[in-house]
Amino acid sequence: MKLLICLTALAATLASAAPVDRPWTHYNDLLAMLKMDRFYAAPPSQRDKVVMRGVVHPDDPAMAPKDVVFTIVNGTERQRIQVDPDGGFDVPFNPEWVKSNPEVLTTVAAGKKAKFGFRAVPVLPQKLQFSYASLMDSVPQVNALIKSQAGMLRFLMPTLVGVTLQFPKGSPATVSLTTADGIKHFTADANGVIKLPLDKALLTANVPVTLSALPASVDFIED
Repeated sequence: MKLLICLTALAATLASAAPVDRPWTHYNDLLAMLKMDRFYAAPPSQRDKVVMRGVVHPDDPAMAPKDVVFTIVNGTERQRIQVDPDGGFDVPFNPEWVKSNPEVLTTVAAGKKAKFGFRAVPVLPQKLQFSYASLMDSVPQVNALIKSQAGMLRFLMPTLVGVTLQFPKGSPATVSLTTADGIKHFTADANGVIKLPLDKALLTANVPVTLSALPASVDFIED
């Protein structure tokens, strides 16, 4: 299951359904809205195995998330941010932008509201063979981030217990772990999903991991 934290629908009011950019908010306010300011406040060594993505879902059922575009305008520089069909989007972190706090434009109808949130995604090596720690170190790291950055709300946050690899539906993808007791095989289900709970013994041994193919995406498993 994806770690998705939804914020209030009143957090922001978006602009026009016509594909025309218009002023909406500022960079630091966007980071704060998505709680990314807290994420980037942590030392890099405490967040290098996790990626934070924004999530937007317009309240208007006629407006698809993929139709939303944000643009960061810093002087003559324009950084376009396209939203995925599932509502996810990446906000580039730039310390210089934190100082200059550039304007953010959007392309959705004035008066339209949306729910905003954030999603934590594990960093996975872009290769077929790597160590178990490379696969699972993101799990204890993101749990530690939740505890350190969520404040009083940390008791309401989920505990993450592993990772999910998403392959194309119907894919015969496999994951193999070479342990001292032999090779453990995991095969994708009918939906192309392989769920791998964190095994502390395998993490300590840091066994080799082999994928039959690169996954289309990877997410955390919630307890």
